[in-house]
Amino acid sequence: MKKELLTLFCVAGISFPALGGTYNIAPKARATASSSLNADGDASKVNDGYIRLDNAGEWVSAAQMPYWQQLPYPWIRLDWDEEVTLSRIVLYDRPTGDAHTAGGDLFFSDGTRIGVVGIPDNGEPKVVEFAPKRVRWVKFEVNDAVGSHVGLSEIEAFPPAGAGGDFVSQVNPFIETTKGRYFFFITGNQPFGMIGAAPLTRNRNQYGGGYNYNSTEVLGFPQIHNWVLAGLTLMPTTGNVDPTLGEGHWKSHFRHEGEIAQPGYHRLFLEDYGIWVEQTATDRTGFYRLTFTRDAEAGILLNLGGYLASTTMCNARVRRVGEHEIEGSFDTYGRHWGGPENVRVYFVVRFDRPFDRLDGWAGTRRYSGIDSLEGSSEITRRHPREALSYLDSPTSGVAAYYGVRTGDRIHVRTVVSYVSTENARENLTHDATTWDFDAVRRAAQDEWNEWLGRIEVKGGTQQQRTKFYTDLWHVLLGRHKIDDVNGEYPDLTDGQRAGSFTRDIRVKTRTLPRDAAGRVVHHMYNSDAFWLTQWNLNVLWGLGWPEMPDEMSASLIRYADNGGLIPRGPCAGGYTYIMSGCPATPLIVSAYNKGLMRKCDPMHAFRTMQRNHMPGGMQGIGEFYLEHGYQPKNAGMTIESNFQDWALAQMAVRLGLEDKAAYFGNRSHGWRKLYRPDQQLLFPKDEQGQWLHDDPLRGTGWIEANAWQATWGVSHELPTLATLMGGYDKFCEKLNYAFEQAAPQDFVFGYGQGYVSYANQPGCSNAHVFSWGGKPWLTQYWVRRVNEQAYGGTTPDRGYGGHDEDQGQMGGVSALMSIGLFSTRGTAAARPVYEITSPVFDEVSIRLDKRYYPADRSDRFVIRTYGNSDKNCYIQRARLNGRVLNNFWFPHEEFARGGLLELWLGPKPNTRWGTGKLPE
Repeated sequence: MKKELLTLFCVAGISFPALGGTYNIAPKARATASSSLNADGDASKVNDGYIRLDNAGEWVSAAQMPYWQQLPYPWIRLDWDEEVTLSRIVLYDRPTGDAHTAGGDLFFSDGTRIGVVGIPDNGEPKVVEFAPKRVRWVKFEVNDAVGSHVGLSEIEAFPPAGAGGDFVSQVNPFIETTKGRYFFFITGNQPFGMIGAAPLTRNRNQYGGGYNYNSTEVLGFPQIHNWVLAGLTLMPTTGNVDPTLGEGHWKSHFRHEGEIAQPGYHRLFLEDYGIWVEQTATDRTGFYRLTFTRDAEAGILLNLGGYLASTTMCNARVRRVGEHEIEGSFDTYGRHWGGPENVRVYFVVRFDRPFDRLDGWAGTRRYSGIDSLEGSSEITRRHPREALSYLDSPTSGVAAYYGVRTGDRIHVRTVVSYVSTENARENLTHDATTWDFDAVRRAAQDEWNEWLGRIEVKGGTQQQRTKFYTDLWHVLLGRHKIDDVNGEYPDLTDGQRAGSFTRDIRVKTRTLPRDAAGRVVHHMYNSDAFWLTQWNLNVLWGLGWPEMPDEMSASLIRYADNGGLIPRGPCAGGYTYIMSGCPATPLIVSAYNKGLMRKCDPMHAFRTMQRNHMPGGMQGIGEFYLEHGYQPKNAGMTIESNFQDWALAQMAVRLGLEDKAAYFGNRSHGWRKLYRPDQQLLFPKDEQGQWLHDDPLRGTGWIEANAWQATWGVSHELPTLATLMGGYDKFCEKLNYAFEQAAPQDFVFGYGQGYVSYANQPGCSNAHVFSWGGKPWLTQYWVRRVNEQAYGGTTPDRGYGGHDEDQGQMGGVSALMSIGLFSTRGTAAARPVYEITSPVFDEVSIRLDKRYYPADRSDRFVIRTYGNSDKNCYIQRARLNGRVLNNFWFPHEEFARGGLLELWLGPKPNTRWGTGKLPE
């Protein structure tokens, strides 16, 4: 490898028309015009938020086209009270066919001008992008038009990402949406909130399912985007729509131009129906503002039947409650990855104005003026010959109808419960305190700013900051509360396991305990598996959001209190058996060993994990493992079980349980029997001790990995692995070879392919392993390269390795790489430490939560770099709170007290720094 840092691969900052993060600041400006036919000559309708309305909500000039057809071209101007930064203007012509503003010039207060051509003649948006500029005003002057009384429906003005000084504006939700899962993109969601709403553009579970940027049609707005759980699709329409024909009939085209997506807010225009749909959320409710741009009969459809991304809805039961509200339930089946065979969802939908009538449909039958409905119960397999095929069911649902006029707005609230409609209504009453959409949106985004702002970064490029805060958004997204505001939640653990499913469930309703102030002690969660989160979420959550390891630990232990097993991926109060081992153990252990466990009893948690680490428990081991130390025919499961046993031993050390520490510590060494000296890697063995195969790039006997990728996953015993390989130099030489082989493909490969893959969990600690081999400068080098090449993209097709981001796991790795902290052992050691690499930012400031950390030295832990650049990735020296630091690590206790870590960076390795004592 070259001694100097290679030029890093960087995805070009390709422009795409949808807006992620930034706010429209035109409404804050004062509008003036050359002339206006609006009342009193007022031009303010050009920035009033009413867009594409036919002969309403628009600036109409007094300019008349004379017979010689030389129009006196009009102008309109926006003035702000102080300087603003702009990088994008969006112009909407009047949608009337009688007048067309075809082109013009944008003039700015800094003396610059931008010509605008090709403005659409139907009110569609015209996006004008430019390099950021500081201005006090912008003026649009028409220079080409047809007809009299030309004008604009709206002008929108957007700053570049980050210019607003908040954190929401630096998130770009569109990053890698062409390759994500159904729950990858949820704009109508609060951090770990119960409701999770977003537009559906591609109805499939993964590989670009859910919201896909490449799609041009909206199929609806589902309110649930959970791990193996979905449902309650809202779809506004106008005109004659036959809902029995399903989403392929009621879908609508949309354009990215004019679309805005942010944490807590989404806006898009349904082209086929002339409806602006705006979406925000509270913790437990979805909230919609629908603006109709023409006179019509509007139908607000609620689809409660058929396949939706990860589950299938059927057995809908709906009841009209007065003229503003409906309530009901539906069943969900067909979880491809397992879980409770049926999860019943209860819901309430409330409208701010009475509907004219309520219609319904079930399969091919339509009903008008109904008070209640029972949907179809039919279920079929989508692919009859496939045992794990998704299920299907006929569409069923109801539609509230209104006669609307141009400019009318209808507000809709949605809420769910997994216990009862009464609980759903109580959730709604608790959260729905106002019909003021803008106020709810502000509150939603204030909450996102608080959560995202717990880690504040300075320096780096705007692309790096955008990616970082988008990473954090993913880290805080996708795992959802399932308990109601009254503390009740469903227990679906009592049933018969059938493969990855639980059937014949005896549903129970349980209630969470409350503290002295009457608040629930913790929440219950729906979540993807915590498989290998020791290398991302377990570490990152503990830095900025220590309540989440505490919350998740308590939730996981309560699942086990209900059903005996600690779940891998809990679904709506029940189990999914996705992935392997007992991946919750490192999460729970790290919470305790960092002093974060406040919401469940540590000894009870230990005993629960101990039970799950024995035959019959979630770890999935048998007597063979207890006798021989490895899982037959699966090296990947062996490494996981060994690491989890080691983690449990570490908690036993802290608890003073010496015999348990020794027992589980001894169990953690079994991987050594899988070391193959001739290949210097681990390989799977069968029950007779024979190697399954000889190919280190073959995935057989591994979990989504191969020998090259996963050997280094024995994080608890890396020095032992180095000794087996012939010493630290050979250990690092072999790993460095793997990275060199993977670099041309940006360290991204499919399951079990390639030497190193950062598109999936098993290999995402590998770049940090060099530090344990005495060469931390190689960690610094490869971490920078991986972070830029695998995770550095900010376009709809790049950003997370294009394969398996899951619920924030790849985002967690990316974020940790960007701030220069990591823990190869997942902060699960009895004395947890953080490993240091070179951040991409000049300063990283982590706010310490005093509920969990003493912060007696400072209320923040700050990482400050000197001489940082894309080439200066090597740490030359370091200081921690003014004292020279020669180790590549420091203890968690130092972080918890707050303080300052200073790093001096340079273009060449300092091979003397960080090569001292290894962590205990």
